[in-house]
Amino acid sequence: MDYLYLIIFALVVLGIIDLVVGVTNDAVNFLISAIGSKVAKRKYIYMIAAAGIIIGSMFSGGMMEVARKGIFNPEFFYLDQLLIIFVAVMFTDIILIDLFNTFGYPTSTTVAIVFELLGGALALGLIIIGGENPDALKISDLINTHSAVTILAGIVLSIVVAFFSGAIIQFFSRLVFTFRYKNRFKLLFSLAGALAISAISFLILKKDIAFANIISGSFSEFVQMNLALVLFFVFALAFITFITLSYFFKIDIPRVVVFAGTFTIALSFASNDLINFIGIPLSGIEGVRSFMESGESSSSSFLMNIWNQGVLHNSGIYNLVYLFSAVIMIITLFTSRKLRSVTETEMHLGRQDSGYESFEPSQLSRYVVHRFLSFHSKLINVLPAKFVNGISKRYERSEENVDDEAGMYFDTVRASVNLVVASFLVAIGTYFTIPLSTTFVVFMVVMGTSLADQAWGRESAVFRLSGVFSILGGWFITAIMAFIGAFVLAIFIWWAEMYAIVILLVIAAFVLYHTKKYHKKIYQQQQELNIESDQQPNIDNIPVRELGSEKIRKHILETSKIYMLLIQGFVDENIKQLKETCDKIDFLGKVARNTKEELFANFSNLGTKSFDAGHYFVQALDYLGELSNTLRQIATPVYNHIENQHKGLSNSQKEDALILLEEMTSFFNFLVHIEKESKFDSVPEMVDKQKYIVDLIEDLRKKQIKRILEGGSRKRSSILLLECYAESKNLVLYTINLLKSHRDFYNYSR
Repeated sequence: MDYLYLIIFALVVLGIIDLVVGVTNDAVNFLISAIGSKVAKRKYIYMIAAAGIIIGSMFSGGMMEVARKGIFNPEFFYLDQLLIIFVAVMFTDIILIDLFNTFGYPTSTTVAIVFELLGGALALGLIIIGGENPDALKISDLINTHSAVTILAGIVLSIVVAFFSGAIIQFFSRLVFTFRYKNRFKLLFSLAGALAISAISFLILKKDIAFANIISGSFSEFVQMNLALVLFFVFALAFITFITLSYFFKIDIPRVVVFAGTFTIALSFASNDLINFIGIPLSGIEGVRSFMESGESSSSSFLMNIWNQGVLHNSGIYNLVYLFSAVIMIITLFTSRKLRSVTETEMHLGRQDSGYESFEPSQLSRYVVHRFLSFHSKLINVLPAKFVNGISKRYERSEENVDDEAGMYFDTVRASVNLVVASFLVAIGTYFTIPLSTTFVVFMVVMGTSLADQAWGRESAVFRLSGVFSILGGWFITAIMAFIGAFVLAIFIWWAEMYAIVILLVIAAFVLYHTKKYHKKIYQQQQELNIESDQQPNIDNIPVRELGSEKIRKHILETSKIYMLLIQGFVDENIKQLKETCDKIDFLGKVARNTKEELFANFSNLGTKSFDAGHYFVQALDYLGELSNTLRQIATPVYNHIENQHKGLSNSQKEDALILLEEMTSFFNFLVHIEKESKFDSVPEMVDKQKYIVDLIEDLRKKQIKRILEGGSRKRSSILLLECYAESKNLVLYTINLLKSHRDFYNYSR
């Protein structure tokens, strides 16, 4: 293999990129509870997680065994064959996980790496047994099926265990502490917090856990021999500390537990999952180093039977590599936008209150919700009424916590359960050196606690459940794509050799660059929708009126911009501009729907005293949706016409379209000015402008019909232009009606 150094270079570069891509997806696991419960500003949460990452990464060597002999038997492969597998795995992993990051989907890096190793090893295994194969090897000799099945069984089992563990523990936690826990349950919180800290300490102190060698020497021996006594001391110290903080300093104990849990699960993540990012490159580099030290002349004759003594685990030089990896992950933690997208997807699925839902309901989610409600109804009828009422009272929300919970996705009680349960399960997997999927465990714990906390109400259940099914389905897609991708790339690299490496590096750079651009666009849209949804005006008609005015003005302004881009794109036959315009219209429709739901929800709280104003308010919200629908009626046929390469407008038609565009732009600009300054006494002037534009459209329409009759116009473009005129007229009429309804609401609500 003459391109050995190129492969080493590729593995190093891919390892660094995979660290960035991997932690971008997996950081949600240790950030969601702290960020969702708003225990501190993001930068402080990141600092706590960073400390856990640094410590955990220094004690992750034990898990590296899986990367080099957990899925296949390397002693039957030659170095050149193994390096092909490793490079194929790394390329597949980076592109696959980055795609999930781009769309904000949490997936499992553990599942990805397991199936990539299986796919790559199977591809080379088939090549080996299909060649000369002097040793008469079989696939069962090459693939470590027992280990692979054990790992996959552990991952599947973790889904079920994590979900029900989170649901059951959260159910009893809520029964005890309720939602009305402010300044109450200090003793119980102190006991629960001390138990949580003791459980976390057990996982750190217990011998043979991957990061347990944080203690050593005589102290380690004392701890192992007197573990129960040490844990009792930890419990007593934590309990005394929490009691003091609670009674004398009014500290929220669950908040402290969230901080401790964030640190611990970040530590567990780094210890358990670092294998997924750098295990492959380190194994490849180690193999090359052993080959050079052996004095062999060819990598194609050097069998990889060097790992029986755990070389990688015992080599101290890799501690520097682990530390460098931790630094890269921490930098990514503070800077990655894709990381925020993945985190927000999971937080929105678990949030306590309703709002904008990023997933559409599926038939499966509808069916499951229907069956659950049917079962729930039967269960309620069977259980004693006093028992049911007693539980219902424990779930009642209190106004005393509203201010404290503003902007929170869920409270610190649920956040504490999320972190403690997930930390315990992940660290147990680490204890048995089974690479459990941290994403599976944390996600399913969060979904379990959400269900138990009644966060999935009837208004949101089908959306949330659809999101859960989508992400679970994404995990299966991850497995399939990882296997196929590594299988195909391994064959491609074996066939094209050095050229394949160069081509794949170029492709990876191209994909990463364009996914970053695409994500920037959708991230901005998602942030705007989230901001719209998160705005909660006071239950007072003045703030609602002002917020409604702002949203209506923004909607009209965006309508004006889209209309201008649409007509100009039609005139210029600009397919790219028309495609972007269609995307903008789809987003505007989502904003209109979201605005309608949020403003209506807040306005409905005003009571019957605002009945007269309510009629006009509802009208105004309806017209917002009509504007985006009308734009879509223009954009879709225009885009299809140009994309199908039909002939565009004639010069005379273009002149007419631009005349209309100029008048429409002036109309919208004046309308935005009226809305901004609340100069509703200028409505009659706007009505005059409306009549002028309607008359202009009618004249242009007659002019176009005359062209058709004279045979001097193209049939398709003429029909399309007439449709644009008709919808432009509707756009003006809807806009004026929106203005009038908003004026009447504004005046009645003062």
